[in-house]
Formats: sequence, structure tokens, C-alpha cells
Amino acid sequence: MPKSRLPSLILRLAGTIGIVLALSACSSVKLFYGFADNALESRAEEYLDLDAADERVVREEVAHLVAWHRTAMLPRYAAFLLRQAETTDKGPWRREDVETAFADFRVLLDDTVAGAAPYIARVLARHTAPGKVDHLETQMAVYIAEERLEEQEAPFDELLEERIERRVGNLERFIGPLRDDQIEMVRRHTRPTVGDRMLWLDQLEKRQRALADYLRRDPASAALAAFVYKLVLRGYDIVDPSYETVSAARWRKLEALYADVMASLSDEQRLHLSRTLRGYANDILELAAGD
Repeated sequence: MPKSRLPSLILRLAGTIGIVLALSACSSVKLFYGFADNALESRAEEYLDLDAADERVVREEVAHLVAWHRTAMLPRYAAFLLRQAETTDKGPWRREDVETAFADFRVLLDDTVAGAAPYIARVLARHTAPGKVDHLETQMAVYIAEERLEEQEAPFDELLEERIERRVGNLERFIGPLRDDQIEMVRRHTRPTVGDRMLWLDQLEKRQRALADYLRRDPASAALAAFVYKLVLRGYDIVDPSYETVSAARWRKLEALYADVMASLSDEQRLHLSRTLRGYANDILELAAGD
């Protein structure tokens, strides 16, 4: 999966516990999953003003969240991967195969965030006092400022090459070395998306303000969970309806990239992909069983 630093606590928690746990680019899914508790706790420490009681609640909720994810989501991730392996075994990928895979992936993402939201909300519900909200807002603002500065100072070609390298690396972990024409394919699809990051940072800043404003209302945990879910997956409905079009376009661009790459796979690359997907699926099923 793409390397990313999801900037607010809410997005980081949801993202860390999400589909990346199953489709990790790490060499061992089991190893990555073993660090999930610590990764989530570190995100909370980075953004929240925690006292001893808060730290205990974070540990408890993270443990419950990971346990839920292990039993409720991991088998579904494994089934998803096995379906993609079966599609690969049938022959060259078609555009409709990619469309189906993306649709299934987004259902998994939706259900992951929906399931994780109550655990995240129970942590955030302890941080509605003015001082705690101010602390969270400050930490989120620091991240936005750093990311904007990095985007603004880096030359276009440098950003482009960085994102091409990341995408190529992610693909090669699943299908093996890319040919020169496939790397050029990635370049062609990536070049028009370089500016999308700044648009996302603007949107993210609005969502972070919305989160802080909502916490200041001291909402009940159930209402906060619903807000968390909506803010992560359809935040534009809360802060900027016009961004829905941008979000949909970003998904289409990513789907188009994968459609072209998957259609171009050689027999050797398809065999590599099938074996990799089944390997990840087997690791995930063992994790789900507690092995």
C-alpha cells in the first residue's frame, strides 16, 4: 500500500487499523500486524494530551479495536485477496475485473472505518475539554503546515519521481519487477495527479477544524462515532460538498492506473501476483485464527 502519514488522530487511527493491515507492503503481514497496538497507541500519544487515566483508556480501546479487527475483518480481507488471485488465474485482467476489485475494496474500507469508529470515539470523548481540544487542534495544525511546506518547496519533478517510485515499489511487491513500458505507464498516470496532494491538504485542514469544533460540543460517544465515520469517508459532506467531485476523480484516476497495469501483466507477472496474493491471504487467515 502507498506510504502515507494520515494527519489527524482520527484519520491515522482509522487508516492504521484499516485495509493496510491486510495489504501491508511489509515483507511479513504477521510482523506488521504484531506492531498494530503500538502503532495506534503512538498515534494517540502524538496528537492527544494524555494523563495516566487517558493512557489506560487508549490501551484498552486499542486492544479491543485490534481484537475486533482480527476476528471481524481479517477473514474478509483474506477472502478479498483470494478472489483477486482467482481472477488472476483466469487470464489477463479486464477493465471490469479492476472495477469489481475496487468496488469490493471500498466496501471493506467502509466497513473497517464503521467498525473502528466506536473505539476511536471512546478515546476522543475524553478529550472535549477546551485545553485538550486546543492541544489536538495545535498538533494537527503543525502537521498541515509541515506537509504544505514540503509540497511547496519541492520541485515538481522531484515530487513526481518520488510518487512514481512509491507506486512502482508498491506494485512490484505484488507482481515482481516492472518492465520499462509499465514504469512509463505509471509515470503517465502519475504526472497529472501531483497537484492532488495540495488539494487534499486543504480539505484535510477543513476536516480537522470540523473535528475540533465538534469535540467542543462535548458530544455523546455514540454521536461522536457517527461523526468519526462520516468525517473519514465522506468528510466533504460536512465541510465542502464540492470536494466530492475531486474525491471521485481521484478514485477514477487510481482505478485507471491499475486497469492499465493489470492488463499489461505478462504470464510470469500474473503467476507472481497470484502466489503473492495467496501468501498474504494465508498469513491473514492464520492471524485471524490467533496463530
